[in-house]
Amino acid sequence: MAEVTISLRHQPESAEQTCGVCGAAFIAAEDSGSRVLGLKSGAQDFAFLMCGGCHSKWSHGSALRIRSIPTT
Repeated sequence: MAEVTISLRHQPESAEQTCGVCGAAFIAAEDSGSRVLGLKSGAQDFAFLMCGGCHSKWSHGSALRIRSIPTT
């Protein structure tokens, strides 16, 4: 059986990035609602930055198409 680890946390960033869902440009450190959703499965790691609005939609049951951000 495959295992997937999922984490959701606030991750302040100093660099401007875009929301992985809606594409809105913002500085994550200044957006108190931004969250990074991390998915880890075997050798693959993915991280998705979500603005506060998209995080709210997702946490209330909306299905979202997301774009990965580089992981470090």
